Amino acid sequence: MHDSSNTSKKHTVAVHYMRIIFDYLQRKDYSIDRFLSEIHLNKSIFDEPNERIDFQIFNQACHLLQDKFQHPNLGIYLGQLVTTGHLGPHGFALMTCSNARELMQQNMRYSALTIDAGSNVFERKGHEYIRYWKSNLGTNHPLGKLQDELHQASYVNLSRSLFNQHDLSPLWVSFQHEQPDDISEYEALFRCPIYFNAEQTAIGFHERFLDYPLPSSNESVHVVMSDLRNQLLKQLGNHLEPSWLAIVRKTIMESFQIGGVSFEELAHITGFTTEELRTEMNRYQLNFRTLVDDIRQSLAIGYVRNPKLSLVEIAFLLGFSEQSAFQRAFKRWTGKTPKEYKNLDYK
Repeated sequence: MHDSSNTSKKHTVAVHYMRIIFDYLQRKDYSIDRFLSEIHLNKSIFDEPNERIDFQIFNQACHLLQDKFQHPNLGIYLGQLVTTGHLGPHGFALMTCSNARELMQQNMRYSALTIDAGSNVFERKGHEYIRYWKSNLGTNHPLGKLQDELHQASYVNLSRSLFNQHDLSPLWVSFQHEQPDDISEYEALFRCPIYFNAEQTAIGFHERFLDYPLPSSNESVHVVMSDLRNQLLKQLGNHLEPSWLAIVRKTIMESFQIGGVSFEELAHITGFTTEELRTEMNRYQLNFRTLVDDIRQSLAIGYVRNPKLSLVEIAFLLGFSEQSAFQRAFKRWTGKTPKEYKNLDYK
Protein backbone atom coordinates (compact mmCIF):
# COMPACT_ATOMS: atom_id res chain seq x y z
CA MET A 1 0.00 0.00 0.00
CA HIS A 2 1.25 3.48 -0.84
CA ASP A 3 1.94 6.14 1.74
CA SER A 4 -0.86 8.56 0.90
CA SER A 5 0.26 11.28 3.28
CA ASN A 6 -0.03 14.77 1.86
CA THR A 7 1.65 16.57 4.73
CA SER A 8 5.12 16.56 3.16
CA LYS A 9 3.95 18.23 -0.04
CA LYS A 10 5.37 21.69 -0.47
CA HIS A 11 2.76 24.27 -1.37
CA THR A 12 3.62 27.55 -3.03
CA VAL A 13 2.27 30.88 -4.24
CA ALA A 14 3.29 32.80 -7.35
CA VAL A 15 5.53 35.81 -6.78
CA HIS A 16 3.02 38.12 -8.46
CA TYR A 17 0.41 37.12 -5.86
CA MET A 18 2.69 38.14 -3.01
CA ARG A 19 2.78 41.66 -4.42
CA ILE A 20 -0.50 42.36 -2.65
CA ILE A 21 1.68 42.55 0.46
CA PHE A 22 3.78 45.22 -1.26
CA ASP A 23 0.64 47.19 -2.08
CA TYR A 24 -0.42 47.05 1.55
CA LEU A 25 3.03 48.18 2.75
CA GLN A 26 2.97 51.15 0.38
CA ARG A 27 -0.37 52.20 1.82
CA LYS A 28 1.20 52.03 5.26
CA ASP A 29 4.29 53.92 4.05
CA TYR A 30 6.47 51.04 5.24
CA SER A 31 9.69 50.02 3.47
CA ILE A 32 9.25 46.93 1.29
CA ASP A 33 12.99 46.19 1.49
CA ARG A 34 12.85 46.35 5.26
CA PHE A 35 9.89 44.00 5.40
CA LEU A 36 11.55 41.48 3.06
CA SER A 37 14.62 41.45 5.27
CA GLU A 38 12.37 40.79 8.27
CA ILE A 39 10.98 37.67 6.63
CA HIS A 40 14.41 36.71 5.21
CA LEU A 41 13.31 36.83 1.58
CA ASN A 42 15.63 38.04 -1.19
CA LYS A 43 14.05 40.76 -3.32
CA SER A 44 15.66 39.35 -6.49
CA ILE A 45 13.14 36.48 -6.51
CA PHE A 46 10.52 38.97 -7.72
CA ASP A 47 12.51 39.63 -10.87
CA GLU A 48 11.55 36.16 -12.15
CA PRO A 49 7.88 36.23 -13.30
CA ASN A 50 7.39 32.46 -13.00
CA GLU A 51 9.12 32.09 -9.63
CA ARG A 52 7.19 30.73 -6.65
CA ILE A 53 7.43 31.19 -2.88
CA ASP A 54 6.77 28.66 -0.14
CA PHE A 55 3.17 29.07 1.03
CA GLN A 56 4.27 29.03 4.66
CA ILE A 57 6.53 32.04 4.04
CA PHE A 58 3.63 33.87 2.40
CA ASN A 59 1.28 32.96 5.24
CA GLN A 60 3.79 34.02 7.90
CA ALA A 61 4.32 37.31 6.06
CA CYS A 62 0.57 37.98 6.12
CA HIS A 63 0.39 37.26 9.85
CA LEU A 64 3.40 39.48 10.50
CA LEU A 65 1.57 42.33 8.74
CA GLN A 66 -1.52 41.66 10.81
CA ASP A 67 0.46 41.83 14.06
CA LYS A 68 2.64 44.76 13.01
CA PHE A 69 -0.28 46.99 12.01
CA GLN A 70 -2.84 45.61 14.46
CA HIS A 71 -5.34 44.80 11.73
CA PRO A 72 -7.37 41.82 13.10
CA ASN A 73 -9.31 41.16 9.88
CA LEU A 74 -6.41 41.82 7.54
CA GLY A 75 -7.49 39.18 5.00
CA ILE A 76 -10.69 41.10 4.27
CA TYR A 77 -8.66 44.23 3.52
CA LEU A 78 -5.98 42.44 1.47
CA GLY A 79 -8.62 40.68 -0.60
CA GLN A 80 -9.97 44.01 -1.76
CA LEU A 81 -6.51 44.96 -3.06
CA VAL A 82 -6.30 41.92 -5.35
CA THR A 83 -6.51 42.64 -9.08
CA THR A 84 -6.20 40.33 -12.08
CA GLY A 85 -2.56 41.43 -12.30
CA HIS A 86 -1.86 39.77 -8.95
CA LEU A 87 -3.05 36.49 -10.48
CA GLY A 88 -0.56 36.66 -13.35
CA PRO A 89 -1.40 34.78 -16.58
CA HIS A 90 -4.40 33.16 -14.89
CA GLY A 91 -5.84 36.56 -14.03
CA PHE A 92 -5.42 37.96 -17.53
CA ALA A 93 -7.00 34.82 -18.99
CA LEU A 94 -10.01 35.18 -16.68
CA MET A 95 -10.62 38.63 -18.17
CA THR A 96 -11.04 37.06 -21.62
CA CYS A 97 -13.66 34.45 -20.59
CA SER A 98 -17.04 34.72 -22.30
CA ASN A 99 -19.23 34.48 -19.17
CA ALA A 100 -19.32 33.56 -15.49
CA ARG A 101 -19.81 29.87 -16.23
CA GLU A 102 -16.57 29.68 -18.18
CA LEU A 103 -14.84 31.77 -15.53
CA MET A 104 -15.97 29.29 -12.85
CA GLN A 105 -14.61 26.36 -14.85
CA GLN A 106 -11.31 28.17 -15.45
CA ASN A 107 -10.98 28.95 -11.75
CA MET A 108 -11.33 25.30 -10.85
CA ARG A 109 -8.70 24.26 -13.36
CA TYR A 110 -6.06 26.98 -13.05
CA SER A 111 -6.23 28.66 -9.63
CA ALA A 112 -3.28 26.54 -8.48
CA LEU A 113 -1.09 28.71 -10.72
CA THR A 114 -1.63 31.51 -8.20
CA ILE A 115 -1.85 29.55 -4.95
CA ASP A 116 -1.99 25.76 -4.67
CA ALA A 117 -2.52 25.48 -0.91
CA GLY A 118 -6.27 25.57 -1.54
CA SER A 119 -8.72 24.53 -4.25
CA ASN A 120 -11.94 25.93 -5.68
CA VAL A 121 -14.70 23.31 -5.75
CA PHE A 122 -18.16 24.08 -7.14
CA GLU A 123 -21.45 22.36 -6.39
CA ARG A 124 -24.99 22.95 -7.60
CA LYS A 125 -27.87 22.83 -5.10
CA GLY A 126 -31.23 23.67 -6.62
CA HIS A 127 -30.99 27.20 -8.03
CA GLU A 128 -27.77 27.89 -6.10
CA TYR A 129 -24.15 27.34 -7.03
CA ILE A 130 -21.78 27.01 -4.13
CA ARG A 131 -18.05 27.67 -4.38
CA TYR A 132 -16.10 25.91 -1.63
CA TRP A 133 -12.57 27.02 -0.75
CA LYS A 134 -10.88 23.83 0.46
CA SER A 135 -7.48 23.38 2.05
CA ASN A 136 -4.90 21.20 0.29
CA LEU A 137 -2.55 21.16 3.27
CA GLY A 138 -3.29 17.55 4.14
CA THR A 139 -4.88 15.75 7.12
CA ASN A 140 -7.74 18.28 6.88
CA HIS A 141 -5.48 21.05 8.19
CA PRO A 142 -7.29 24.38 7.61
CA LEU A 143 -5.71 27.32 5.83
CA GLY A 144 -6.80 29.55 8.69
CA LYS A 145 -8.83 32.69 9.23
CA LEU A 146 -6.53 35.12 7.43
CA GLN A 147 -6.14 33.07 4.24
CA ASP A 148 -9.85 32.25 4.14
CA GLU A 149 -10.69 35.95 4.51
CA LEU A 150 -8.24 36.86 1.77
CA HIS A 151 -9.61 34.34 -0.71
CA GLN A 152 -13.28 35.04 -0.04
CA ALA A 153 -12.78 38.80 -0.21
CA SER A 154 -10.72 38.65 -3.40
CA TYR A 155 -13.30 36.38 -5.07
CA VAL A 156 -16.13 38.84 -4.50
CA ASN A 157 -14.01 41.90 -5.24
CA LEU A 158 -12.68 40.47 -8.52
CA SER A 159 -16.16 39.36 -9.57
CA ARG A 160 -17.44 42.90 -9.21
CA SER A 161 -14.49 44.25 -11.14
CA LEU A 162 -14.55 41.67 -13.96
CA PHE A 163 -18.28 42.05 -14.59
CA ASN A 164 -18.24 45.81 -13.96
CA GLN A 165 -21.11 45.39 -11.50
CA HIS A 166 -20.10 46.94 -8.21
CA ASP A 167 -23.46 46.19 -6.61
CA LEU A 168 -22.98 42.46 -7.27
CA SER A 169 -23.25 40.43 -4.06
CA PRO A 170 -23.44 36.71 -3.25
CA LEU A 171 -26.49 35.13 -1.64
CA TRP A 172 -24.45 34.30 1.45
CA VAL A 173 -20.88 33.75 2.67
CA SER A 174 -19.62 31.27 5.27
CA PHE A 175 -16.39 30.95 7.26
CA GLN A 176 -15.08 28.10 9.39
CA HIS A 177 -13.52 30.40 11.99
CA GLU A 178 -15.29 32.01 14.92
CA GLN A 179 -17.09 35.30 14.52
CA PRO A 180 -14.77 38.26 15.19
CA ASP A 181 -15.76 40.91 17.70
CA ASP A 182 -16.20 43.44 14.91
CA ILE A 183 -17.66 42.24 11.59
CA SER A 184 -18.26 45.66 10.06
CA GLU A 185 -15.53 45.07 7.43
CA TYR A 186 -17.21 41.81 6.44
CA GLU A 187 -20.63 43.44 6.18
CA ALA A 188 -19.34 46.40 4.17
CA LEU A 189 -17.69 44.10 1.64
CA PHE A 190 -20.05 41.15 1.19
CA ARG A 191 -23.43 42.89 1.71
CA CYS A 192 -25.20 39.57 2.34
CA PRO A 193 -25.79 37.13 5.24
CA ILE A 194 -22.47 35.97 6.78
CA TYR A 195 -22.13 32.73 8.73
CA PHE A 196 -19.27 31.88 11.09
CA ASN A 197 -18.28 28.57 12.73
CA ALA A 198 -19.53 26.96 9.52
CA GLU A 199 -18.61 23.49 8.32
CA GLN A 200 -17.13 24.90 5.09
CA THR A 201 -15.60 28.14 3.85
CA ALA A 202 -17.92 28.89 0.96
CA ILE A 203 -19.88 31.40 -1.12
CA GLY A 204 -23.37 30.83 -2.50
CA PHE A 205 -24.72 32.57 -5.59
CA HIS A 206 -27.79 32.24 -7.80
CA GLU A 207 -27.53 30.14 -10.97
CA ARG A 208 -28.47 33.13 -13.15
CA PHE A 209 -25.05 34.60 -12.31
CA LEU A 210 -23.46 31.98 -14.57
CA ASP A 211 -24.90 33.65 -17.66
CA TYR A 212 -23.42 37.07 -16.88
CA PRO A 213 -21.19 38.13 -19.82
CA LEU A 214 -17.72 39.55 -19.28
CA PRO A 215 -17.24 42.96 -20.94
CA SER A 216 -13.57 42.16 -21.62
CA SER A 217 -14.24 38.80 -23.31
CA ASN A 218 -11.82 38.06 -26.16
CA GLU A 219 -11.81 34.55 -27.62
CA SER A 220 -8.58 34.87 -29.62
CA VAL A 221 -6.60 36.15 -26.65
CA HIS A 222 -8.24 33.53 -24.44
CA VAL A 223 -6.86 30.73 -26.64
CA VAL A 224 -3.34 32.11 -26.35
CA MET A 225 -3.59 32.62 -22.58
CA SER A 226 -5.01 29.11 -22.09
CA ASP A 227 -2.01 27.67 -23.90
CA LEU A 228 0.32 29.58 -21.60
CA ARG A 229 -1.55 28.47 -18.49
CA ASN A 230 -1.49 24.84 -19.60
CA GLN A 231 2.27 25.03 -19.99
CA LEU A 232 2.66 26.63 -16.57
CA LEU A 233 0.28 24.14 -14.97
CA LYS A 234 2.24 21.25 -16.45
CA GLN A 235 5.47 22.68 -15.01
CA LEU A 236 3.81 23.20 -11.67
CA GLY A 237 2.35 19.70 -11.68
CA ASN A 238 5.75 18.16 -12.23
CA HIS A 239 6.82 19.60 -8.89
CA LEU A 240 3.61 19.24 -6.90
CA GLU A 241 1.74 16.19 -8.07
CA PRO A 242 2.32 12.93 -6.21
CA SER A 243 4.08 10.23 -8.21
CA TRP A 244 0.94 8.09 -8.54
CA LEU A 245 -0.95 10.94 -10.24
CA ALA A 246 1.84 11.47 -12.76
CA ILE A 247 1.66 7.72 -13.53
CA VAL A 248 -2.11 7.94 -13.92
CA ARG A 249 -1.87 10.83 -16.39
CA LYS A 250 0.87 9.14 -18.41
CA THR A 251 -1.00 5.82 -18.53
CA ILE A 252 -4.22 7.48 -19.69
CA MET A 253 -2.39 9.43 -22.40
CA GLU A 254 -0.71 6.28 -23.73
CA SER A 255 -3.89 4.18 -23.59
CA PHE A 256 -6.01 6.02 -26.15
CA GLN A 257 -4.55 4.18 -29.16
CA ILE A 258 -5.13 0.77 -27.57
CA GLY A 259 -8.73 1.25 -26.53
CA GLY A 260 -8.28 3.09 -23.24
CA VAL A 261 -7.59 1.93 -19.71
CA SER A 262 -10.01 0.89 -16.99
CA PHE A 263 -10.04 2.25 -13.45
CA GLU A 264 -9.12 -1.20 -12.16
CA GLU A 265 -6.12 -1.34 -14.49
CA LEU A 266 -4.99 2.09 -13.32
CA ALA A 267 -5.19 0.97 -9.70
CA HIS A 268 -3.04 -2.08 -10.48
CA ILE A 269 -0.45 0.00 -12.36
CA THR A 270 -0.14 2.53 -9.53
CA GLY A 271 0.02 -0.15 -6.84
CA PHE A 272 -3.25 0.85 -5.17
CA THR A 273 -6.40 -1.13 -4.62
CA THR A 274 -9.39 0.39 -6.43
CA GLU A 275 -10.68 1.82 -3.14
CA GLU A 276 -7.29 3.34 -2.29
CA LEU A 277 -7.01 4.95 -5.71
CA ARG A 278 -10.57 6.29 -5.46
CA THR A 279 -9.74 7.78 -2.04
CA GLU A 280 -6.58 9.43 -3.35
CA MET A 281 -8.37 10.86 -6.39
CA ASN A 282 -11.10 12.25 -4.14
CA ARG A 283 -8.39 13.93 -2.09
CA TYR A 284 -7.40 15.88 -5.20
CA GLN A 285 -11.05 16.44 -6.29
CA LEU A 286 -10.48 14.19 -9.31
CA ASN A 287 -13.02 12.04 -11.11
CA PHE A 288 -11.75 9.25 -13.36
CA ARG A 289 -14.08 9.90 -16.31
CA THR A 290 -13.59 13.66 -16.11
CA LEU A 291 -9.80 13.25 -15.94
CA VAL A 292 -9.80 11.03 -19.04
CA ASP A 293 -11.97 13.55 -20.89
CA ASP A 294 -9.77 16.49 -19.82
CA ILE A 295 -6.58 14.75 -20.96
CA ARG A 296 -8.15 13.76 -24.28
CA GLN A 297 -9.35 17.35 -24.75
CA SER A 298 -5.90 18.83 -24.05
CA LEU A 299 -4.28 16.42 -26.51
CA ALA A 300 -6.95 17.14 -29.11
CA ILE A 301 -6.31 20.88 -29.01
CA GLY A 302 -2.59 20.29 -29.47
CA TYR A 303 -3.12 17.82 -32.30
CA VAL A 304 -5.56 20.10 -34.16
CA ARG A 305 -2.92 22.82 -34.18
CA ASN A 306 -0.42 20.47 -35.80
CA PRO A 307 -0.71 21.01 -39.59
CA LYS A 308 0.93 17.62 -40.24
CA LEU A 309 -1.95 15.67 -38.69
CA SER A 310 -5.21 14.97 -40.51
CA LEU A 311 -8.51 14.67 -38.65
CA VAL A 312 -8.53 10.91 -39.36
CA GLU A 313 -5.10 10.57 -37.75
CA ILE A 314 -6.11 12.68 -34.75
CA ALA A 315 -9.24 10.59 -34.24
CA PHE A 316 -7.08 7.45 -34.22
CA LEU A 317 -4.52 8.94 -31.82
CA LEU A 318 -7.30 9.83 -29.38
CA GLY A 319 -9.02 6.45 -29.58
CA PHE A 320 -12.15 7.50 -31.48
CA SER A 321 -13.76 4.86 -33.69
CA GLU A 322 -14.38 7.36 -36.48
CA GLN A 323 -13.59 10.94 -37.45
CA SER A 324 -17.17 12.15 -36.98
CA ALA A 325 -17.16 11.00 -33.33
CA PHE A 326 -14.00 13.03 -32.73
CA GLN A 327 -15.48 16.10 -34.41
CA ARG A 328 -18.60 15.90 -32.22
CA ALA A 329 -16.46 15.60 -29.10
CA PHE A 330 -14.28 18.53 -30.15
CA LYS A 331 -17.37 20.70 -30.73
CA ARG A 332 -18.58 19.73 -27.23
CA TRP A 333 -15.22 20.66 -25.68
CA THR A 334 -14.56 23.95 -27.45
CA GLY A 335 -17.85 25.04 -29.01
CA LYS A 336 -16.13 24.95 -32.42
CA THR A 337 -15.32 22.45 -35.11
CA PRO A 338 -11.62 21.51 -35.49
CA LYS A 339 -11.44 23.64 -38.65
CA GLU A 340 -12.99 26.67 -36.95
CA TYR A 341 -10.66 26.28 -33.98
CA LYS A 342 -7.59 26.00 -36.20
CA ASN A 343 -8.61 29.13 -38.13
CA LEU A 344 -8.97 31.00 -34.86
CA ASP A 345 -5.28 30.40 -34.19
CA TYR A 346 -4.29 32.28 -37.31
CA LYS A 347 -6.40 35.37 -36.74
